[in-house]
Amino acid sequence: MREILLFGVVTACILLIVPVAFSQMLSGTITTTVDAAFMVGNIQMPAGEYSFSFDSSTSRVYIHNKNTSETVSVFTRDIVDKSVPTENKLVFRQDGKQRVLHQVWSEHAGHVHDIVHGTEVRELAQK
Repeated sequence: MREILLFGVVTACILLIVPVAFSQMLSGTITTTVDAAFMVGNIQMPAGEYSFSFDSSTSRVYIHNKNTSETVSVFTRDIVDKSVPTENKLVFRQDGKQRVLHQVWSEHAGHVHDIVHGTEVRELAQK
């Protein structure tokens, strides 16, 4: 009897805590249409409908293509500035023949998510 009660209490705690923790991790999803193919790190992404979700606990952004169901994740740095983003916006830069995603501006988060690239992509100059 005691084991059943303990199992019930543990199960209830898990059912209450997990959704709250998950919603804290992934918050402020942005959905937008990207009109041309682009690179994220060394991954080519086609034009299409995308959602961007942010995991603040691991400093990652999850980029989900709604047309193909492909999801990639990359590390980001938060750029917290006096000028809080007043809109959701993607910042691309042409790097040779490739269009590269560099930043995701999040009105909800109140800052810019700057994508960390490897040596294959030159970072944007910081102001």
